[in-house]
Amino acid sequence: MPVETSEKHSAPGFRAWYFGRALAEAGHKVRLVSLGSNSIQVPRLIADNLLLYAIPEAMITDQNYLEEMLAERMPDAVVGSGVRASYLATLYLPRTLPLWSDLFGSPLAEAQAKAAVYRDDSVIEPFLRFERAVLERADAFSAVSVAQQHAIEGELGHCGRLNAATYGYRFVWSIPASADFTVLPHNRNILRGKIVPDNAFVALWSGGYNTWTDVDTLFAGLDHAMAQNPDLHFVSTGGALPPHDAATYPRFCQLVETSEYFQRYHLLDWQPLETLHNFYLEANLGIILDKWSYEAVLGSRTRLVDWLKYGLPAIATRGAELVTELENAGAIYTFPHGDSDRLGALLGDLAKSPQSLKAASEQGQRFVREHYNYKVTAVPLLEWAASPRNAPASGNSSDSRLDLEKKLATLENQLEAKNAHISTVEHWAHEMETRLKQLEASPLNRWWCKVRSKFS
Repeated sequence: MPVETSEKHSAPGFRAWYFGRALAEAGHKVRLVSLGSNSIQVPRLIADNLLLYAIPEAMITDQNYLEEMLAERMPDAVVGSGVRASYLATLYLPRTLPLWSDLFGSPLAEAQAKAAVYRDDSVIEPFLRFERAVLERADAFSAVSVAQQHAIEGELGHCGRLNAATYGYRFVWSIPASADFTVLPHNRNILRGKIVPDNAFVALWSGGYNTWTDVDTLFAGLDHAMAQNPDLHFVSTGGALPPHDAATYPRFCQLVETSEYFQRYHLLDWQPLETLHNFYLEANLGIILDKWSYEAVLGSRTRLVDWLKYGLPAIATRGAELVTELENAGAIYTFPHGDSDRLGALLGDLAKSPQSLKAASEQGQRFVREHYNYKVTAVPLLEWAASPRNAPASGNSSDSRLDLEKKLATLENQLEAKNAHISTVEHWAHEMETRLKQLEASPLNRWWCKVRSKFS
């Protein structure tokens, strides 16, 4: 989460942070459990009424650390941020506890995207199992779009939860991507005059390259624009997402290595969260694009909200509900999926249109402040938390099935830890190879080779 020291901060982590703050500010005493730590951390108060417990996921799957927390004090309700956290709450917390599950994007649509990248439908099974267990247990749900809200309602019907007992009971609300609006000052010159020339037109990517990222269109569009505009530079902060996706970002790196304009691609990998706002403030434009898929239709593009709150206008592919709302508000620029020519032309046009970028920047800041503040978006959750209760005829999973799920969760956690370690080593090796190629291509190295050849 944003309050934790890490170069990788996940969208569900931000979501949990905003939910926790909204609940604490409404007067609830909140214990915020983060599963991103490598070792168990001493609980610490991070805001009024908000206590952070940072633990490894294995503390839940192997030792059921949650039981110790419940022994200290039984909560009135539980909120799961993301399908994995909701799944663990389903398995390891009493079924009598009211559970709100935030399915932040469609797990099955994300599974389909991963299956397409790896050409392996077997990767869908865990996503299907996680979501099924949560759908059969949780008492209320939130989605990240209205489209996903309706998808969850359909899934609940398929699971048998839309029945006589639940008639008239509302299960699902849409809570869009959100942010707080603390805007940090530009406190460090990080790009201009250091990584790119002072007069560069900087297109920025920040965040992970996920299975739905269209790196082929991204590269082709950038290369087309660079051919027309020698001042255009691409800066990327972010990278691979092992073990979920260790293929998409390396493929983009391989494409970049083939470019005639290799020197104007600056792939900086993951950067500390506390420095990212400086990139937003120094860049001219953000880029995010994807392949057409149900992940986009049902999901969101949360980094857009962060960019726009800092006044960074953006280009995005059409599809996600958030993108449509921002486009209609005149806050971002869009182009069709897979259209690299249009992306390249748009980059070229905007590099020559500072007034257009300034207008989009101002409109974007106004719009996201009004519509995507976490205090506004979290209202459905706050209303439920004021009087949480179990849904009528709550839960369908049998105890024997949940016991089996617990065993699988333990094994999966151990396997994920091993896969993450392998992916980290592979990514490090590729990064070293890329840096060596950059060094070989540098003017200083070419000069040294010439000098050395004269004396050899």
